Amino acid sequence: MNPISSDIVEKTWKRAGGMSPQEAPKMINLMGKQQPLVLAYLMAVGGDTLNQDERELLLYIGVVVWQIMSQGTTPLPKITEKTLDKVEGPNMKMLEYLESETETGFIETVKRIVKNYHQPEVLRYVLEALMEEREEGCLIRDKNKGIIVIYLKTVIDCFDKGES
Repeated sequence: MNPISSDIVEKTWKRAGGMSPQEAPKMINLMGKQQPLVLAYLMAVGGDTLNQDERELLLYIGVVVWQIMSQGTTPLPKITEKTLDKVEGPNMKMLEYLESETETGFIETVKRIVKNYHQPEVLRYVLEALMEEREEGCLIRDKNKGIIVIYLKTVIDCFDKGES
């Protein structure tokens, strides 16, 4: 898949941000029909680690990532367990490595990852969306942002590397 442009990322992000509460379930149902494994993955990962707000944010950003990746020049492949397993392993190893980094080393490593990533604009969106200020009462814990990024990077990698 060709890299997704920043223009496509921004337009899709804005369109998703303007979605009414009634449109969200329709979008999730559509994703369930087109990419059932990815939707199941987004709803299952995090186990007892993520709280309700973090789960909702992961699902929301995941749906937007699916919409962004759908705007690419080639149709998205239907993701299989084989593809998911193939990309999830290296991402979990990356998380283990990042957890051992100092804060400065972590920031530098993340910058290198984004710079050398095949879908840098999509990953940049994920990082920006996670770092946005939340409404009062919405609890997104800093300690869980890293694992949320890895889950979402896994989704991007599936769409980017999946076989049709």
